[in-house]
Amino acid sequence: MKSCLRSSLINDPFGDPGLLVQFLFQKRALLFDLGDIAPLSNGELLKVSHVFVSHTHIDHFIGFDRLLRAVFGREKTLTLYGPENFIKNVEGKLAGFTWNLVDRYDESLTIDVVEVRESKLLKARFKAIDKFIRSEETETEFKDGIILNDSTITVSAAVLEHRVPCLGFSLQEKLHVNINKDRLEAMQVVEGSWLNDLKQSVLEGKPDAYSIAVPIKRDGKSDSHQMTLGTLKESLIDIFPGQKIGYVVDTVYNEQNKKKIVDLVQSADIFFCESPFLADEEARGQDRFHLTSHQAGALAREACARQLRVFHFSRKHMAHRERFYEEADNAFKGIIETSNLARKS
Repeated sequence: MKSCLRSSLINDPFGDPGLLVQFLFQKRALLFDLGDIAPLSNGELLKVSHVFVSHTHIDHFIGFDRLLRAVFGREKTLTLYGPENFIKNVEGKLAGFTWNLVDRYDESLTIDVVEVRESKLLKARFKAIDKFIRSEETETEFKDGIILNDSTITVSAAVLEHRVPCLGFSLQEKLHVNINKDRLEAMQVVEGSWLNDLKQSVLEGKPDAYSIAVPIKRDGKSDSHQMTLGTLKESLIDIFPGQKIGYVVDTVYNEQNKKKIVDLVQSADIFFCESPFLADEEARGQDRFHLTSHQAGALAREACARQLRVFHFSRKHMAHRERFYEEADNAFKGIIETSNLARKS
């Protein structure tokens, strides 16, 4: 697997939940949850293009002000996703400040907010130049769980239960499509913009029978041959799968949630899953609508995740850190990542 993504938890397992995903060859990053983000530098925050908030309990949303402070005064569009009532939550945050001088800024921040419901996406825009008054409200279909689909990634969400709607997320990096330069030369194919079109055809999943005009130069003469996408994929292209990352926090273990989570993070390369409680605290987890370490491992195993990272441990158990990993491992029997290390049973 080749990947241009690097993911890391913002805090230690006993701290506020939060995940930073950085793009290695772009000045871009994604945030999952906005709890305590003090460990992140302003430089890192300025790279953030999209934020995915599971829900607005204080340990998942207190960092909104810090992020706003870092990006305010920039010509930038920041897109935030969250559960039911999220637009009102963001609007309330913005309304807590006085914006009488925003017209003095040459550059204006725009915040797009997407509220994820069971069957629809509600969208609203807040612009600094307009004193962050809500505008441009629209409603679209929430189809196939997808909330973001761009040229490099797809992000999906599931509405889970935490006594309030709480979103789980998965991030799928798109295929890496590389042109084999040695084969290009051997086939006497001429480089050009058509290669970008070829890559795009692969990424869009066009059928192998799709015909493409290929410029060829032989004996000093230029010509164009029609070749199928299937032939070009076999003879000219190297295709590698992208990385899949799952992120689930603050939800109860029941059949409905279990199915949603397993479907969401199926075959994830790394699954970031909360486990505030130890295995013998299942009843406490049900009462608080949280997972245990064993349940996190069981979910990862059923979803065929490649690697599991448990976090969001209860501070009550600060002396028992290793038990979380061991109990998750007993249920998962795969690769358990602990801090920056990974171990395999």
